Amino acid sequence: MVVNIYDTANEMSRQLTETQEFQNLKKAFDALKADSEAFDSFKKFQQMQVDAQKKQMQGQKPSDDEIKAIQTIAQEISSKKAVQDLMNQERQVDQMLQQINKTITDPLQNLYSEIMPKNTENK
Repeated sequence: MVVNIYDTANEMSRQLTETQEFQNLKKAFDALKADSEAFDSFKKFQQMQVDAQKKQMQGQKPSDDEIKAIQTIAQEISSKKAVQDLMNQERQVDQMLQQINKTITDPLQNLYSEIMPKNTENK
């Protein structure tokens, strides 16, 4: 039997958008967009992070001023309720994705289990 695992992945992608976790994240993102001041700051923060990551990938180090600016805006946006709500919902989605990843990769863990050290702690 030939399995096209990508069809399953595409179906999971579609189903992800139907989960309560994703729906809550979408609502939180929509609420953030409705707060134009918070959303503008959030977008600026995201762009600053991307720029810093690009520099690092090119072997460059962000300047102290750039790092300070990122820290300042991070502190500013983290106090905004819309951003806090978004981050809380992101954590929920991340937890779900971690569990899905664990489920998907269990066959790999089982395959190599005989060479993995045994947990000797009493549980």
